[in-house]
Parts: sequence; structure tokens; C-alpha cells
Amino acid sequence: MPCIRESNRVEFSRIIVILSLLLISLLLHYELLSQSNNKIDSLIFRLEVSKDDSARIASLTEIAKYYSSTNLSLSFQYADKALEIAENSKNKQLHAEALMSIGNISFFQGLLDISFQHYSKALAINKESGNNNGIANALTNLGGILLQLMKFEEAKRYFHEALPLFMELAEKRGDTIPPFQVISIYNNLGIVHENLNEYNMAIDYYHRGISLASRIPQQQKTLAMLHNNLGSIHMKMGDFDEAYKNMNAALIIRKEMNDKSGEASSYRMLGILYKSQQNYAEALNNFYNGYNLAASVGSTSILASLNEHLFEVFNLLNQPDSALKYHILLKHYSDKLKGEETLLEFSRMEISSQFQEKENIRLIEQRKQKLRYLFIAILLLLVVVILGLLYVLSQSRLRRLSLLNNNIQLASEKAALEKTALTKELEIKNKELTTNVIYQIRKNELINNIADKLMTNRHNFKKENQSLIKDIISDLENSKEDSVWMEFETRFHNVHNEFYEKLNEINPDLTPNERRLCAFLRLNMSTKEISTITGQSLRSIDVARTRLRQKLNLTNAEVGLIEYLSGI
Repeated sequence: MPCIRESNRVEFSRIIVILSLLLISLLLHYELLSQSNNKIDSLIFRLEVSKDDSARIASLTEIAKYYSSTNLSLSFQYADKALEIAENSKNKQLHAEALMSIGNISFFQGLLDISFQHYSKALAINKESGNNNGIANALTNLGGILLQLMKFEEAKRYFHEALPLFMELAEKRGDTIPPFQVISIYNNLGIVHENLNEYNMAIDYYHRGISLASRIPQQQKTLAMLHNNLGSIHMKMGDFDEAYKNMNAALIIRKEMNDKSGEASSYRMLGILYKSQQNYAEALNNFYNGYNLAASVGSTSILASLNEHLFEVFNLLNQPDSALKYHILLKHYSDKLKGEETLLEFSRMEISSQFQEKENIRLIEQRKQKLRYLFIAILLLLVVVILGLLYVLSQSRLRRLSLLNNNIQLASEKAALEKTALTKELEIKNKELTTNVIYQIRKNELINNIADKLMTNRHNFKKENQSLIKDIISDLENSKEDSVWMEFETRFHNVHNEFYEKLNEINPDLTPNERRLCAFLRLNMSTKEISTITGQSLRSIDVARTRLRQKLNLTNAEVGLIEYLSGI
């Protein structure tokens, strides 16, 4: 490709054109200034004659919007006044609208923290009052802030929450076309997915926005922006024909609207498209067209961007003189942008400081109000307390006595229930012990009887069965529980774990049979039951009981042996 050079004559002509456009721009500025003065006078007059809160808030909001681009501090004064009237009116809708107004002014001036706070408050009020339109608008604006902060996933969630609300509202109104906010949401979702590198999703949302914006005449500006965004993403994907088609469509729309700044932006995008294809002649042509338009409207940001691209193109074309020229211009406009941004940042800092100061004052006033209410409440409470003190004290005393009696009764009942439960549990375990030992003894007796009978009568069996009978007798002998008493004492000790220790402390000279008799009596077993278990005669057991009373020093005592042992 041949090198493209600019002649000095062409450069001089371009400078003349730019100066002419600047002169025209100045004349237009003075004409617009005159019109704007008339507008602000009209708004202030309308504010002065307004009687109801709604009209006054609307006028204050319009005035705040008017000053937002020229006098940010004054803009916030009017917006705060609107918010104050809305809060005092106790009208939730007016309150939410005033909050949204401050949020909008803050958003467009880059005060995103303040904007987010006001949108969030408006969202909460709209949710409380069930205002779906207000909810949807607040969600959309909050999503816009998150998009600015590059929190794409969070922004996407807000947009998807707002979208069905707008659709539902349109359906209820019977509208065939969704509200214009839906177009904005589609565009924003396209930007979100583009930044998440989900290009197909982004293209889908851009197409949805274009389809909808094409049906609404008032949305031509948004339509051009959608075409531009769609062209940009096609350029990223290397689909240059689609990119050109959409960027050119955006340019045509902006020309029809006489949107000079938009045209400059479109030419810039077309220049970037041609530059990416190394078609530097067409790139320069589009950059120059954009440059002239940007200069005519005084768009510093577009001029800075165009100078950067012109510098890059001439650098690629190895034309150092032209590259240097645009690098100098780039430095000039970049410094100008930084200066404007610095001034704007100072203004933002001032507004943020004022906002924080007002917020602190508001919180202090809230605390004071709460303290006043608290003081009044305490006074009223003291009056009530003084008037009813005697009655309360007497009733309190009666209640305490009643409660004490109830607690004593409940404690007594609980103790009785626990004692009954323990007694029943003990009885059950005692019965289990008795049953188990009787079962084991009777089983042994049965085995002994069977073994004795087999032994006695084994000569009556056939000779060939003698060996079998002998084995059966041996098996029966082996199946007897020789450790019945040991198992009984183990089980008994598990239930009455300290019985033997205490018995040993009273008289350590008790024989094992006497200790076992004590255990049977502790289980409240009768002489007959003990006789059945031990195989002793009733007389022998009575003698053993008498001897046991003597050893336990109960000979002349009125307490019975079973009662005494149960207390151990």
C-alpha cells in the first residue's frame, strides 16, 4: 500500500474549516444561552406559583436537572429542597421520585456512591408501597451504576429483575410495544455480555434492542447507539461487513437527527474499523470527518480519541511529521480532559463533602428526635409507675407467693414422680433378678433330673445306644450354669452397686451365704421364694434370718430385717 501524505495546503484548509466551525459554534452557544435563560426563568416562576407539594417537587426537580451540567452545587440545593418537601409530605411516591431525581443528577456527574444510596432508598420505598414501575426504574438505574463499576454479574442480575416488571406493566396497560426502558435494558445487557466475552448473547440483546427501538420514533438516538455497539462487537469478531453495515446505519440515523457529536463518534468508529483492516486511506478520511464535527461541537473526549488514532495511523504509515503533530494535539486534548476531570473531581468532592455533612446532620437530628421521644416516653412511664406503684407491689407480692407455692408444689410432685419412677424401675430390675436366678436354678434342676434319670435307666437302653446316652448325659452336665450365683451377684451389684460395700462396713464377718440372703431380702423376697431358689427348708431359712439379725445388731430393734436392708 502506498504511503499517504497530507499536503500543507490541505492542512491549512482543514484549520480554516475548524476555525469557521468554532465561530458558528460560539454564535449558536449565545443563542442557546438566551433560550436557556428564558427556560430557567419560566421554571422559577412556575415554582413560585405552585401550591401543592407535587407541583413544587416537579418544578424543583426540573430546575435541579437544568443546573446539573453548569452548577452542580446549585443543582443539589434544588434537589435537596425537593427531597425535603417530599419527606415532609409523607407521600411515599413523591419521596421515591425525589430520591430518584438526586440519584440521576449524581449518576450523570459521576457521583456513583451518592447515586447508589439514593436509588437504593427509592427501591426500598417503592417495594414497601408496591409500586412496580418505581421498582423497575430503580433496579435499572442500580444496574447502570454496577455496569459503570464493571460489576457485570451483579448488573446483569438487576437488569434481569427489572425486565419482567416492565413487560408486566406494559401487558397490564394493554400496550403493544414495551416501554422505552426495555430498550435501555437490552442495550445494557448487550454491553454486560460483551464484557463477559459472551458475544452471541450480546449480539442477541443488541438485536432485540434494535428491533424494539425501530418501532419507536423517539428512540432514534438509542437505536443509533445500539447499531454502533453491534458494529463494535462484529468488528471484534472479525466480521467486518456486518460491522460496517451497523456502524453506517448508526451514522445515517445520527445525520438525520443532526446529532453532530453522535456523527463524530460514528466516523471515529468507522475509522477504527478501516484501521483494523489496514485500509488507512479510508480510516483517515473517516477520522477527519469525525474531527471536523467534534471540533464544531467542542467534544474534547472525541477529539482526544481521534488525535490518538490519527497519531497511530501516521505512525504506521511512517509519516513522523504528521504523527508528531497529532501526538502534540493528543497531549493538548488529554491535558484539557484531565483539567476538566480535575475540576469535575473537585466539584464531586465538594458535593460529596456537603452530602456527607448533610447526612451527618440528618443522623444527628434523627438521634435528637429519638431522644426527645424517649424522654417523653420515660416521663409518661414514670407517671404511670408512680400512680400504680402500690397496686403493682401488692400484686407482685401475691404473684411471688403464688409462684413460690406453685414451684414448691411442682418440685414436690416432680420429686414424688421421680421417686415413683425409680421405685418402679427398681422393682422391675429386682423382679428381673429374681426371675433370672429362679430360671437358672430350675433349669439346672431340670438338667440334673434328666441326667439322673438317664443315668439310672441307662441299662434299660439297647447296648448300641449306651454310647449315645452317655454323650447326652455329658452334654446335659456341660450345659448347666455353674456360675448362677456369680452371675446373680454381678447383676445384683449392677443394680444395687453400693449394697455389698455398705453391708461390709456394717459387719465384715458375714459369710457368703449370709450376704446372699441379705441380697434376697433386699429384693423383698419371701422365705418361700428364697427356699425355692436355694433349695433350703423354710426352717433353715428362718434360722438363718435370726442369726443375720443378731449379726446386724437388730435383735431388740423394732425395725424389720427387710426394711433395714432396703434402707442400705
